[in-house]
Amino acid sequence: MELSRIFVVANAYKPHALQALADLKVWCRERGIEAIAVEDPVPKDAEGAIVLALGGDGTVLRAASLFQATAIPILGINVGSLGFLTQAPLDGLIGALEQVIDDAFGVEERMRLRYDGPGLEGSVLNDIVVTGADSTGFCELAMRWGDGHVAAYPGDGLIVATATGSTAYSLSAGGPVIVPPAACILATPHASHRLGLRPIVFPPEEVLHVTAHSAVRLIADGDLMGRIEAEREVVIRRFDVPTRLVRLRGATSFFGVLNEKLNWPGG
Repeated sequence: MELSRIFVVANAYKPHALQALADLKVWCRERGIEAIAVEDPVPKDAEGAIVLALGGDGTVLRAASLFQATAIPILGINVGSLGFLTQAPLDGLIGALEQVIDDAFGVEERMRLRYDGPGLEGSVLNDIVVTGADSTGFCELAMRWGDGHVAAYPGDGLIVATATGSTAYSLSAGGPVIVPPAACILATPHASHRLGLRPIVFPPEEVLHVTAHSAVRLIADGDLMGRIEAEREVVIRRFDVPTRLVRLRGATSFFGVLNEKLNWPGG
């Protein structure tokens, strides 16, 4: 790849990330590559560019949000502890960039979800959580799909996730592991007060309507987006533009990461 620009999203609360950013700028200067630290969305032009996320999974999610309208691939470098979405540890940063220059990588498209509610709209790579507005978290929800009623959800709420998000909050609530880059919409009840409710996997082009029968909060990829009053609706559907993640040649496989990070019973 003829790499001419690197957009850098770094976790400023991790001292090692800031040092890595300084080292990166020296490396880029020696090769005539422009390194641009970003805090806000940038133009859509993807030619000769990648996004470098220096941090953990939260930093990759932030980078994916900043560049949600673009086709620029994102390379995650782990400066945290989990790093489920990252491709290399911090000491492998330069080697990872050399692989990009040598075309020793692929790009994996990950489906995003869009949400639209009263005064709220946006997109996520992992999940949308609808939960109670008060301290107990309890709420009354109902979901319909197309013209049909799916279920009522009394409990702590509903997690609507992508395949990428299936190994995040949804998994802790009893949802299934879905192997990316599978495209689907996963709805997982959280602390349901009905024993019969189970996670449901919908086709990617379906549209879900979640009605709140009590006041709720909407949380998008871990960030509180706002409050939705009773008897209002959130519409969730596939987002137009996928997130594109750099996959380095020889990097740990999906199930290898599950084994390493989440105690998956490997062979």
